[in-house]
Order: sequence, then C-alpha cells, then structure tokens
Amino acid sequence: MKSALSHNLIVNTLWSFFGRFGYLAVGLISNIALVRLLSPKEFGQMGVLMFFIAIAAVLIESGLAGALVRKQDVTERDYGTVFIFNMVISIALMCLLMSASGAIAEFYKEPGLEKIIMCSSVVLVINAFRITQTTKLIKQLRFRAKAAYELIAITLASVLSVVLATYGAGVWALVAFQVSLSLVLTCLLWVSVGGVGSYSFSTESFKKLYKFGINTTIASLLNSAFDNIYQLVLAKYFSMQQAGFFYQAKKLQEMPTGILQGAMLGVVYSTLSRLQESPDEFNNLYQQAVKYFTVMVALICSVVFFYSELIVEILYGREWLASALYLKVLIVAAFFYLQEMFNRVIFKIFDKTEYILTLEVLKKTFQAVTICFGVFALSVEVLLFGFLVTSIVSFFVNYYFARKVQGYFCRVDIVNILKIFATAVVVVSCTGYLSSKYHMSNLGEVALLPAMLLSYFGLLHLVGVNNLKQDFKVVLQLFSRDN
Repeated sequence: MKSALSHNLIVNTLWSFFGRFGYLAVGLISNIALVRLLSPKEFGQMGVLMFFIAIAAVLIESGLAGALVRKQDVTERDYGTVFIFNMVISIALMCLLMSASGAIAEFYKEPGLEKIIMCSSVVLVINAFRITQTTKLIKQLRFRAKAAYELIAITLASVLSVVLATYGAGVWALVAFQVSLSLVLTCLLWVSVGGVGSYSFSTESFKKLYKFGINTTIASLLNSAFDNIYQLVLAKYFSMQQAGFFYQAKKLQEMPTGILQGAMLGVVYSTLSRLQESPDEFNNLYQQAVKYFTVMVALICSVVFFYSELIVEILYGREWLASALYLKVLIVAAFFYLQEMFNRVIFKIFDKTEYILTLEVLKKTFQAVTICFGVFALSVEVLLFGFLVTSIVSFFVNYYFARKVQGYFCRVDIVNILKIFATAVVVVSCTGYLSSKYHMSNLGEVALLPAMLLSYFGLLHLVGVNNLKQDFKVVLQLFSRDN
C-alpha cells in the first residue's frame, strides 16, 4: 500500500505540476502582452477589484470543498448540499458587491471602478457552478483531466483579452479575461464531469461538512484579505500606480510558487488523507514530501530573487522596474508561506482546523500592526519588511503546532528546512558578489545560472540534505514498479 500511494503521489504531482505550469505559463505570456498594452494604473484598478473577488470566493466555497475531499464516504446528497449552498451565497455576495461598487469607487476617487466592479461580480456566480465538479476531479485524483480543462480555458480567455487590449479596450480587457476564464472552465467541467446528482439540501450533511469548513473558511478569509490588502493600502496611501507595480510583482511571484503550491499541496492532501490510520507510513511519506518540496521552493525563490530586475525588465520593460523591489520581498516571503501551507495539511487531515483559525488570527493581528507602521511611516520599505517578518514568524509557529497535532516531532525536519534556506542564501550571496565584482551585464548574469544550480545542489549534498543519485533511483523504482 505504501508503495502504491508513493507512486500515486508522484504521478499525480507530476500531472498537477505540468498542468499548473501550463496554466500559469499561458497566463504569464498573456499578462506580458497586456502589460505592454496597458498602464500601471489599469492594473492597479484590477488589483483593488481582486481584493473583493478573492474575499467573496472564500465565503462562497466556505471550506466545504476541502471537507468533501477529506470525507471518506461522500454521497450525492453531500455534493448537492454544497452546490446549493455555494449558489445561494454567490448570488447574495454578487448583489452585495454590486450595491457597494459606487462607495468603493468614491473611496478611491476612481469613478471608473464602479462599472468594473459591477461587471466583474458575475464571476462569483459562474465560479460557484463548478466548485463541486472540481472537487470530484480532485477526490478521484483526476489531475490530468483537471489540468487539461484549466489550460484550455485560460488559453481562450488570454486570446480574447489580448485582442481586446490591442483594440483599445483598456481595463475592460482584464475584466473580459476574468469573466471568460470562469465561463469557459465552468462549461468544460459541466460537460465532462456532469451536473450534481442530487439537488436537495441536507441540513445534517451541511452541519457535518461545515463543522470542518468553518475554521478553514475564516482562516482563508483572513489570509485572502491580508494577501490582497497591500494593493488597497498602496492605492489609497501611495498611488494607484504603486498598486499596479505590486500587483504585477505578485503575478510574477505567483508563477513559480503557484506551480508548486497548486501541483503539490492538493495531491499531498488527497494522498495522505488515505493514511490517517497508518501513522508510520503517514509520517514517512510526509517527511519525504516536505523535504523535496522545500528543496524545489528554495531553488526557485533563489533564482527569482537574484534575477528579479532582469525578469521585470525583459518581461515588462524598464518602466516597470519598480516592481523588482516588490518581487524580491514577495519571493522570500513565499518560501516561508509555502512551508506554512504545507503544515496546514496536517491540521486538515487530522480534523484540527481550529488550529488553522487560531494561528491565522494571531498572524493577521501581527501583520495588521506592521501595516499600520508602514502607513504611519508612509514607507513602502517598512510595509514590505513587516510583511516578510510576518511570514517568517508565522512559519515557525505553524510548524510547532502542526507537529504537535501530528504527534511526530523530528528534529531532522526543521534542521533540513533551515539548511536548505541557508544554502539558498549562501548561493545567492556568492553569485551576487561575483556579478558585482566583475561588473557583469545581464548576459553575464544569465551565464551564472548553471553555476548557481550546481552550487545549490552540491552544497545540499555536502550538508546532508540530498543524495541526488539515491533520490533519482527511488523515483525510477516507483515508476518501473508500476509498469
């Protein structure tokens, strides 16, 4: 069983990885085209809008999808109950957002925001139609199909938005992207997965599912709010252009880290949920997954950090170089944030979601204080430094409580994570020193990439984190055993 699940974890992770990579790659390409056609102010407006869309999306889903994935004996009545709840909440939130659009536009002194928000709010209802279908694909471990549908949807939406921007649609090209993406993906899922077997609402089923989901919902609500609040703060107290720079830096940061998060966490959760009653197998598989995940995250974060200016200049142009500072801070914070998300898998699997809520409240309280300092000082640097410190502190707190719930404290785990992070810092510092000492051009810095990779994996081998030859053999054995 252990071998089968290990193989299942790797295969589905690969499919999810490639699917997520394709999805974000297409999104990045279209975003690059849109950046060349639109202004920072228009992206700043979209950043403000996405705050409200993200908050509403969390309330609509309400943690019920995760509850369905975890539940062993899901019935069609469970799916029907979740579907009806999602639809009712999505319609109510759409109406609320439309009603508040005028006040939001007035607050930011951007009259154009009102129509943008009203038109974009329809996305909430469209997305609610596909939550149960997406959950079925995840529960059935059909990550290949899920990846294919998402890739088709974002490709069509990207083509539409770029064409509209080319013909002068402005910010409406971004609105069209959001709406068309949701509509196409929802239609594909309904055609493939089908509708909901039962459209009846079960109070008993809802209570059981929502008991699990309520804590994760409030935690996700706080997380989404504070994850997007920087766009609101920058737009209000600095400028809409600064909000646009931050929004684009976040887009770039989400490309590499989003691939890993989307590819790995969902698969790990689905796979490890089956090992709840086998602690030894669970702990062993989880420990391996954390190590490999951390190695990949640190590598990607290192490369993005070192080449941040070059990435922004090549993809967006010199007028967007202000985004590089945001990108550097966001990518370092992402390392600790992704580790935190990995720890949350433990809370969900062992039905201790109250820990997620409690820790998220503590984190956001601390983060709110750092945001106030940034606003009071009217300093972007102070604002970003507070964000980074919050991510680091939150990781260590979540790590402690996750291992407490798991009942498995292993000193090697935290030591490996710290070794990996220290290795990444050393490699980036040494590479930066060489670049500065020899006054390397952009092309020269690119030539340093192979050296960065060799140094990174070489140092990890020296400090005892990785054995590349042995790890490669394990993967080959898993695949050959299946064949």
